[in-house]
Amino acid sequence: MSRDVFLVGVMLTTSAYMVIILLRHQRQHKHLHSLSHLRASPEKRATQTILLLVISFVVMYCVDFIISSTAVLLWMYDPVILSVQKFVMNVYPTITPLIQIISDNRLTNMMKHMQSVCHQIFKKGSFSPFLIK
Repeated sequence: MSRDVFLVGVMLTTSAYMVIILLRHQRQHKHLHSLSHLRASPEKRATQTILLLVISFVVMYCVDFIISSTAVLLWMYDPVILSVQKFVMNVYPTITPLIQIISDNRLTNMMKHMQSVCHQIFKKGSFSPFLIK
């Protein structure tokens, strides 16, 4: 348990260090971003992504720790509890790529472009899976 607490502490410390560096960089280059004040700066988006990933990891880790500690202390290895624990363990690896995809504007713009192209193809009727040429 002490190893887990130490490693989570290291992760929190390094994440806080990255956030501090990003905020310092944003303050130093604030004059460059003054023209595009309507958009969030890349540093701010990166900071939000880091914080969201760290918070979601710590929350999922704590919930998993509570469930497993309770099961061990009470000698309750109920299949429902074990299923909930497996679900909690798999939430973070599942949402991490989604958070990273959503936070990257290039991927979001590419997906929107692909959606509009597909919409135009289907709207024109030039693609039909039932037509054989």
